[in-house]
Amino acid sequence: MTNWNLLFRRAHLYLGMLLMPWVMVYAVSAVLFNHHGWFENHRAPEPQWLPLWEKDYTFDVPSGGDGLREAAGRIMAENGLSGAFGAQRQGQRLNIQVMNFWEPKRLIFDLEKKQLRAEKKKFAWPEVLVRLHFRVGYGQPGFLNKLWAFFVDLFCVTMLVWIATGLYLWWKLPVTRRWGFVTIGAGGASIVVLLLTL
Repeated sequence: MTNWNLLFRRAHLYLGMLLMPWVMVYAVSAVLFNHHGWFENHRAPEPQWLPLWEKDYTFDVPSGGDGLREAAGRIMAENGLSGAFGAQRQGQRLNIQVMNFWEPKRLIFDLEKKQLRAEKKKFAWPEVLVRLHFRVGYGQPGFLNKLWAFFVDLFCVTMLVWIATGLYLWWKLPVTRRWGFVTIGAGGASIVVLLLTL
C-alpha cells in the first residue's frame, strides 16, 4: 500500500508541474477577458482594424447556413488566405474571421455591391492572451490548430487525473480529511450559487 501512496504522490506532483503553464495561460487570459477595462491603455489606438485591400469581387454565396463555411474557404483560397476561420452571414454581408494569435484578419464581402475588403487587427499583447481562450482545433485546417486542440484535450484529461490523485491522497491523510470536506463543500456550493445566478 505504501508503494501505491508513493506512486500517487509522484503522479500528483508531476501532473501539477505539467499543468502549471496551462493553468497560468488560462488564469492570465481569464483576468484579461473578465477585466477588459483595466487594460484599455495597453490596447492599440483606434481604429483597431487596418485596411489591407479592397476590390470588386463576384461570388455566389449560399443564402442559408449550408455550404457557407465551404464558400468562405473558397473565397479565402481565391484571395491568398489560409488558416483557421469562422464565417457568418448578416443579410447582404458575409464576414470571414481569419483566426491568428498575433495578427487576425477578416474579409468582408458585400454581396449587393460585389465588393470584398480585407483588414488586419492591430497588435496588442492583452488581446493576444485573450485569444488563447478562443482557439478552435480539430474542425480547422492546419497541423498547428489540431496540435493546439490535442494539447487542450490532454490538459483536460491531465486535470481530471490530477484531481483523482489529489482526492486519493487527501483520503489517505485522515488529519486533513475534515478540511477537505469543508473545501469540497464550499467548492460545490459556489458552483450551485453561480449556476443559480446566471
